[in-house]
Amino acid sequence: MRFRRKRAAKPGSGEPTGVEQAGAGTTGVEPVEGGPVEGGPVEGGPVEGGPVEAQAAEAAPVEAQAAETAPVEGEQDADQGLGGLRRVIDEFGWAVLHGGGTPGEPRYSYTVGLSAWQHPEVVVVGLPFPAAEKYLNLVGEAVRAGARFAPGTATTALTDEDSPVVFLRVEDTARLAVVEELHGTVDALQLIWPDSAGRLPWQEGHRNPPGTQPLLGPLPGDQPTGG
Repeated sequence: MRFRRKRAAKPGSGEPTGVEQAGAGTTGVEPVEGGPVEGGPVEGGPVEGGPVEAQAAEAAPVEAQAAETAPVEGEQDADQGLGGLRRVIDEFGWAVLHGGGTPGEPRYSYTVGLSAWQHPEVVVVGLPFPAAEKYLNLVGEAVRAGARFAPGTATTALTDEDSPVVFLRVEDTARLAVVEELHGTVDALQLIWPDSAGRLPWQEGHRNPPGTQPLLGPLPGDQPTGG
């Protein structure tokens, strides 16, 4: 999937802020077969009052580029980094940040900016950064178009019909320090991705090794709600 730069409408709830993180490393996960759906309409998860069909936007935001520079030091440099990410979020609507990838810590990617659209931020754990970014940009496009995802929502709008993703409420927010710094609190969902057979981590026969995709919150019930 290629993303073209295109300015997004600024949410009316105020300008979001952020700071970029970077990570590196490899994973031994078995990727989702086919990966995120590229193009076509994106149907958002259930919303209050019924589902909202969210048409995928022509363009998605690009990852902020500050991660390619040396780490900032001191309050002044940190403020400059925050200002740069604010401009990215203001221009594109949200940003995708990456971290982890060190021994004992899987990669993770998350959004900063969806809070201004009255939606929780979304984090993905255990995927290579490019795949995670595609998922999160699809989520951002759907949210911008009016879709809302909630804990327990299962949807095939972001991938193949036989490989739904599920959203869980995040309780372990240690990886989302930037969101907490900006907003004072963290309201986030974890996007749980399936293996190449369409199985989720808690389902029998799941193919990826234990610990590949740590769950950052509890399952909402025995069966996720449809969407």
